[in-house]
Amino acid sequence: MEEKIQTLVELLKETAEGKCAIALAGAHAKEMADSASDIDLYIFAERAKPRELRLELIRSIADPGTTPWVDDFDAAPWGGGMDFTYQGTPVEVVGRTLSRMDQAVGDCLEGKFEIIPATWTSNGYYTFIYLCELSFIKPVWDPDGVLAAYQQKAASYPEPLRRAILETFMGRAGTWIGNFHYESAVRRGDVLFTAPVVLHTVMDMVQVVFALNRVYFTGDKKLEAALANMPYCPEALRPSQLDILLTADRSPGHLERQRQLLRQAWDELSQRVREA
Repeated sequence: MEEKIQTLVELLKETAEGKCAIALAGAHAKEMADSASDIDLYIFAERAKPRELRLELIRSIADPGTTPWVDDFDAAPWGGGMDFTYQGTPVEVVGRTLSRMDQAVGDCLEGKFEIIPATWTSNGYYTFIYLCELSFIKPVWDPDGVLAAYQQKAASYPEPLRRAILETFMGRAGTWIGNFHYESAVRRGDVLFTAPVVLHTVMDMVQVVFALNRVYFTGDKKLEAALANMPYCPEALRPSQLDILLTADRSPGHLERQRQLLRQAWDELSQRVREA
């Protein structure tokens, strides 16, 4: 795998102009990779080379019979993309300009972020992930110290961001606590109403737990393990209770148990946030 990654890094160097840095991300950076893991790479550069040139470079290495996908750096709020398959392994490349990084990291340090609806993530895309990712990505090419400088800024969890996350996500998590529409849906066994209420409330509470512990959020995957390892986490959000929260039959008794667990977690978190 190391040889494969190094080959990809050498290719990606040719897709950018000016100062450039490349980092390993995803499961390989977090040392959680398994046989099904893809290769995630981030490229940060002053500017990207023209799309057609980058597409030609990617095609030169992509597996025969596959169709690479290439768009502009910063094409979306989370960056641009160059996705392809190399020697049977899916490769996802996120491309960001240094100017976008400067703005996003600066906003995070000041406690400014957005929650952007996106179909590929269950609770929206949080723009503070720009700063969070710096806590775990591994530089593999950084001749100008670009990533080193960004990672230094992320070395300590910024208090303005912590306060903003606590305020925002506690407000969201409290939307349905005590709400009579939710209560009546529970009595009816209306799982199409209650299921998304529970999911989104839990995901909002997860952000509160990360912030209370001053731990950077690193993505939606393997959150159970992350919660289990937190110094502080409400018992209602521990893995032993998640089966009740996230799996439901139609019985009002089961749905009411879910509702009570949410209330228990919200009350406990509210107290912790006030103390913080």
